Amino acid sequence: MTSKVREILLLSTYITLALLLRYAYSREVFTNCGGEFDKPQGILQTTNFPGPFPTPISCEWLIRAPPNKKIILYFTEFYMKDSVFVSSYDAYMSPTLHLNRDDIGEILWNYDLSIPLETRKHCLLLRLEVDFIGNRHIRVIEHLLDVFGFNITYEIVDPLVTAQLGCSLKHCSYLGKCIASADYTSFSCQCYDKFFGDQCQYGPHCDPDHGTNLCLNGGRC
Repeated sequence: MTSKVREILLLSTYITLALLLRYAYSREVFTNCGGEFDKPQGILQTTNFPGPFPTPISCEWLIRAPPNKKIILYFTEFYMKDSVFVSSYDAYMSPTLHLNRDDIGEILWNYDLSIPLETRKHCLLLRLEVDFIGNRHIRVIEHLLDVFGFNITYEIVDPLVTAQLGCSLKHCSYLGKCIASADYTSFSCQCYDKFFGDQCQYGPHCDPDHGTNLCLNGGRC
């Protein structure tokens, strides 16, 4: 390849990147989402869940608890790899007007999300910021190919109430959905077709009680 050809290819790459960036920043950001929540129990979900949400998108879900209460957040159906941020406050009016912020951080796909998140602060803010929808979601071959965003639950309870251990996509072996009971006292995995077990850990290639076991040397799948 001659130096002239390299220069042309490099210039073409720069132009393409510049056009993509210009396109990204020229699109209108979707903000008709999120909201404020103050009921004892509720659901936070992305637009069009479980379908794809519009991008670019910027959403905020704000949970307000009365004095002497705490907020518990359960990541029941959470399909995002990243781009979701959580913070808590003693008081919250706007991104520039708030009191005593505690930056909990970004919620990532490889965290153990079966453990609920809780705070005794008055406000809990969940924020979603996504420019492009590509490569933002957990995918498993033959499963999880058409689900986007999240559908998570919260409750506002007395400070001495112990949060129930929830479940999550990871807890359900990426082969089922995490389902909460109506009163949030129990959580279970609803397995996809052909899979079973309390964590959807058994299926066509793993059923040791009936002779299907891919593990060697006495191991058990």
